[in-house]
Amino acid sequence: MTKTVEDYIAGLSGVPGDVAKRLHAALIAAGGLTDIVKWGHPIYEAGGLVCLFKGAKDHVTFGFWRGADMLDLDSRLEKGGGKGDMAYIRLGAIDDIDDGQVARLVAKGIALNRLKGDPMK
Repeated sequence: MTKTVEDYIAGLSGVPGDVAKRLHAALIAAGGLTDIVKWGHPIYEAGGLVCLFKGAKDHVTFGFWRGADMLDLDSRLEKGGGKGDMAYIRLGAIDDIDDGQVARLVAKGIALNRLKGDPMK
């Protein structure tokens, strides 16, 4: 059973492992987040759930709970199915990660949680 984000990342191989490691570093550098493993993958919180990532066969899915309110910040964000506010970016290479852009997305997610409250409540 995965206990830490580092354990989760260590369990990934190839491109997803490299991307997850780099993304986790960018998320920590963005500041203001705490990380946990919940529902089998890394979750980042600040005043409620902000973002997550999940390793897949050839990419990492990077998602935001309030992503539907952030579509104008990154053209790669795609709204998830259903009625939720989730939106995702598919990261297929380390070069898909820009620290400044990750920091902007995280800052917006945190600001939205301050404004609207925990997205799970």
